Amino acid sequence: MNTYSKYVPNVFLAKCSEKHEKGEMCNRNGCTGLIEKGEKEGCCSCHINPPCSYCTTQTEYCPVCGWSAEDEQNEYLKEYAKKQTSVTYQYKSDEQLFNELKDGEFGYIRVASGGHTIVRLKGKHPNMTSGEIYEKLNLYENPHMPRMKRFTDTTFELTYFCD
Repeated sequence: MNTYSKYVPNVFLAKCSEKHEKGEMCNRNGCTGLIEKGEKEGCCSCHINPPCSYCTTQTEYCPVCGWSAEDEQNEYLKEYAKKQTSVTYQYKSDEQLFNELKDGEFGYIRVASGGHTIVRLKGKHPNMTSGEIYEKLNLYENPHMPRMKRFTDTTFELTYFCD
């Protein structure tokens, strides 16, 4: 049975406990056939993106029992793929992120804006003044021209330029 090691992402190389080179006896389940090497299709493209499929494809096979190194490798990769868990990223809207901020504590999120020079912040605060918020954000007496768009007892929205 072959074992495989990860060479680069999605490329596996066989590390075989049983050798399977051209001219050797198969010995799989008592088979007495000799391993032969099949023809590879295409050509090497390792100079573009190594290792290429031409170099990693195994073409050894046994004509007596029908064993194929390529089939064995494909079977292993299918089993490996079944074990992998897919990762899905859940993107949250600005409103969802804002609602996750804790009430009664200072916190803010960066809200998507029209350009990279304009920064919009939306946050929550524990009964702070606008000056205290500017100071907490290091915008007090800063030449970025912060503008408080909305300010309530517990929430704020402000915009500043970061040129």
